Amino acid sequence: MLDCIAICAMDSVILLCKYHGESCRIRMFWDSKFLHLYEKLSSRWSSLKSAGVKLSYSLPGDPCCLIQNDEDLEIMLDMMFKPGCHEISVSIIDCGSSSSGSTTYGCSRTNEVLSSFRREWSLDVDTEVDLMPSFCDHRDTVLLSAGWRDLIKEIGQKFVGVVEFREALSKFAIYFGFEYDFIKNDKERVSAACRMKQSDLACPWMVHGRVDHLSGNFYIRQLTNSHTCGASVLKLKHSRATSSLVGKLVIEDILSQPLKRPVDVTSDLKRLYGVSISYTRAWMGVEKAKADAFGDYSTSFDDLRWWVDAVRKSNPESVFDIEYDVDTNRFSRLFVAFHACTSGFTHCRPILFLDGTFLKARHKGCLLAALAKDGLFLVCFAIVDSESKDNRYWFLAKLRTILGNDGHSLAICDGNESNGMVLSLLNTVGDDRNVVFISDRNEGILDGVAKNFPLSPHAYCLYHLKQNLRHALTGIKGGFREYLIHLFGMAAYAPNEGSFNEQIAKLKGYGIKKVEDFLTNAPKDHWACAFFPGKWYGEMSSSLSESFNSWIREERHFPVTQLVDRIRVKIMEQLSARHEASLKWNQTCKSWTTSKSSADVYEIHCDPSVSVDIAKRTCSSGQWQFKGFPCCHAVCAIFNSKKQLNLYVDPYFYVSTYREVYSKSIFSIPTLWKPAAVVNDDTILPPLSRKPPGRPRKKWIRSNGPLKCSRCGKIARHNKKTCTEDLRISGS
Repeated sequence: MLDCIAICAMDSVILLCKYHGESCRIRMFWDSKFLHLYEKLSSRWSSLKSAGVKLSYSLPGDPCCLIQNDEDLEIMLDMMFKPGCHEISVSIIDCGSSSSGSTTYGCSRTNEVLSSFRREWSLDVDTEVDLMPSFCDHRDTVLLSAGWRDLIKEIGQKFVGVVEFREALSKFAIYFGFEYDFIKNDKERVSAACRMKQSDLACPWMVHGRVDHLSGNFYIRQLTNSHTCGASVLKLKHSRATSSLVGKLVIEDILSQPLKRPVDVTSDLKRLYGVSISYTRAWMGVEKAKADAFGDYSTSFDDLRWWVDAVRKSNPESVFDIEYDVDTNRFSRLFVAFHACTSGFTHCRPILFLDGTFLKARHKGCLLAALAKDGLFLVCFAIVDSESKDNRYWFLAKLRTILGNDGHSLAICDGNESNGMVLSLLNTVGDDRNVVFISDRNEGILDGVAKNFPLSPHAYCLYHLKQNLRHALTGIKGGFREYLIHLFGMAAYAPNEGSFNEQIAKLKGYGIKKVEDFLTNAPKDHWACAFFPGKWYGEMSSSLSESFNSWIREERHFPVTQLVDRIRVKIMEQLSARHEASLKWNQTCKSWTTSKSSADVYEIHCDPSVSVDIAKRTCSSGQWQFKGFPCCHAVCAIFNSKKQLNLYVDPYFYVSTYREVYSKSIFSIPTLWKPAAVVNDDTILPPLSRKPPGRPRKKWIRSNGPLKCSRCGKIARHNKKTCTEDLRISGS
């Protein structure tokens, strides 16, 4: 018989043990195991064998509680700190001996002692923890692919169709890092087995399932979900990470970021899913995601017919024209002019910016646009298969049909007396709206404007002219070259002929032949304020066209139907927002501080002095004629003449005119009942486009204007290498 008395310490219990007249102390920690107690007892008394010792203790109402494992020992130690329990009687019986005895564990209890016991302070040598990994602690990252591990679980698992099962099987294999081959793979049955082998033995993993004909669901019928090939590590590269799977993983990102790059997709998949793919596969995945999100690129051209019919019903006075080759059914061009835009242009300043931008979708093409100067106001646009001279002429011919051969007369009268005086003044001055065009001297635009609008002034973009001059002066030192370009800009802004000739004389005074040739090929009545026959309204460059290209930067990457419809939505929102904003404007005019003069012709005494003619709406500084808005000199003269300042402001700057610009709306096009795409012999096909050699350009290539062939001396789109002109030698 062995008798023990337990004494409680801070982190342990000391057992005073007696056996056959001998005694010893045994320390037991609060996290000691059942085996530890046996080992310490056996080390003290060799006659005790673990197979012949039985431990039990008694509690009130339960005289025999066996201690057979770690959980029983832990419960007994916990009972020593139970309130109201002061001692526990434990019996240790040597089954090989005829005698047995009992022992009392006595411990005093207080709440303070109970709260001071913490098992984390105890440490047994036999259960020591390896602390070396704590010096190289890695933060665990949960990948989005963690949920793929349970996609294939058990027999009887249901999938909505065989396609969903194949996708789940691919993700499951990617997560566990093994390859598989299809044994059967058709519309109803799918069987797959692990491809990997261990030595000459095939891995037993396999799965088989089939479609239930009643419900149409796919069920797993057989599954051996264990590997002997060692497939347990997530691999970065996997053959099942196809472009189709990539497209489904990134489709949500494409919806929010249509311009997401393939290189970003590769990094995102590696970081979020632990999968590494090539750039080509990422690009194909992005293209498939775009097709799923925004529609197919090829069938989108045939959808244009439905779109034109639908938008014509909701916007009946608008102009739409779609053309395609009747022999090949290849798309050619589409013209779009909403009535709200063409009607609003009649109240804008009569100036149009012409430009084109390339489309970035799969089938390329070009977008031609005509923009008015009122922030950014799109009058009309067209989608063409290429930026050819014929397409440019066709676009301007369509523009002529909506503008009319003659100018539009602008009348503003809402019963207000001042507006009636404005109309009377316009009738005396002349109210023809001879539209001014501004472009970058594209050959197709030059011919199209000259033939379709022979009476309209055509201005060349000053920014492009400066770039052309900079290109022509290649080889001249940078500082001097920029000085020559500055002199050219001064000549362009010169308000009268005298100041223009002065700047041109300085420019030609350096005797540079390249400058003289450039000026010869750029007629001054197309870029100089002193000789320009129309009214500039303060615009000397076509920067508005570049703003429009930036405005539709994302839309240029969409399929053609999505492109034109998203532009429609942008215009619709713009018209509505600006109309609401104009209703909040205050229509009262501001007071002006001026100085007095006399009659209709006034001299403003400043340095230098300026002459203002109110009746002719001219100022010797040229600013009134250039901007169409009274300059500070004209304001002084008008105020001192006791006349209303509003009468001498072009009506395009009136609040009421601005409201008229945005008074009409573009209506929405419901796509709820859009018919499904059907491919047949009458389907409009995308235009044939050839990918240019080399890497696609990302930066804008500035136009150098018309070229002059050094062989034939003509202004043309060829050089001496491609010149085919017949040169006749005199005297032959």
